[in-house]
Amino acid sequence: MQVWTKLFAKSPFKPLIKHADVVLSTVETLEKALRHWYEGDYEEMRKIAIEVDRLEDVADRIKEEIRNSLSSKLMMAVAREDVLIYLHMQDKVADAAEDTAKWLLVKKPDGIPKEVKDIILEMGVESIKAAKLVHEAIVQMDRVIESGFAEGEIEEEYRIIREIESVENKIDGLDTKLMQFVFENADSMNWSDGFYILNIARTLSNISDKAKDAAERIRLMMNK
Repeated sequence: MQVWTKLFAKSPFKPLIKHADVVLSTVETLEKALRHWYEGDYEEMRKIAIEVDRLEDVADRIKEEIRNSLSSKLMMAVAREDVLIYLHMQDKVADAAEDTAKWLLVKKPDGIPKEVKDIILEMGVESIKAAKLVHEAIVQMDRVIESGFAEGEIEEEYRIIREIESVENKIDGLDTKLMQFVFENADSMNWSDGFYILNIARTLSNISDKAKDAAERIRLMMNK
């Protein structure tokens, strides 16, 4: 725990960046698994999806270590409560990636229409883009603090936050498109395939939703 205390002494965001590094690895690994899923390479996808689960466990452990190390006696540029809330939201991004990986493991993608797989892959790429932007946002927040809240660094932070929101809006549209396809083709699609598809879409959407929540918490910290 001492290492985290030293990091907090430098900046309240240094430990969050360490956690964000693992969250980023989790979503990047999920992206690899999703591409193998799309290509129908189930065996390779299965190996990578299991790695997503392992990385999410690592992120959880780091989260708990940070929580246990964050003493109320530490003097920081932002409130301890804000740091803990943000940490929780950032960790939810990894949780959502793990949920997606679990659904990928449920069954082989045989019989899933290519149009559906195209939409899901696009949702995955965009959701993971949102998660990568959250990593960029917390690194940028550290720069904002180190610069003494320089105007240029603040503007760059807001740009990243707006981009996350834009990506999340795009994913909402893809999610709606996918749901429409499933219900319009309900007669030709078996129940288990429809349920499977909608849950993969739901968990992918959760990645961007949680990324947006984390970005909004950064915005609140900026405004205090």
